[in-house]
Amino acid sequence: MFDEEQTMDDQPVIVRSGETDHEVKVEIGFLELEVVAFVGAIKVVGYAHFGISGRATSRRASDYLRHYADAKLTLSRARVYRVADDELLETVPFVVLNLDRIDLIYARDVEESAARQAAEAAPGGES
Repeated sequence: MFDEEQTMDDQPVIVRSGETDHEVKVEIGFLELEVVAFVGAIKVVGYAHFGISGRATSRRASDYLRHYADAKLTLSRARVYRVADDELLETVPFVVLNLDRIDLIYARDVEESAARQAAEAAPGGES
């Protein structure tokens, strides 16, 4: 009754087949978005992982941040910059942000985030 398929972005999707007149696709897994946060005189750039469940939707990157319920957000592959001159201060496997202390936070759209990840993975890409 349920079959697993891959979406165009290679994410697993469950497809229900059988007696219904239409197929219902349910996404499972995680969405990885590049997040930029400003805390005082520093800028933190990294990747947040948001769980995907339920029916597939066309949510924007900002929707994932607005609906995030925890007080802390973990960013993987994080880079810390000084805001004044954009100097890279630190590259770390992860950081945990206290969302109560964030001055400004935004997530890049999925397509932009995917393009930046591909550029970073390419030989000679930015780090």
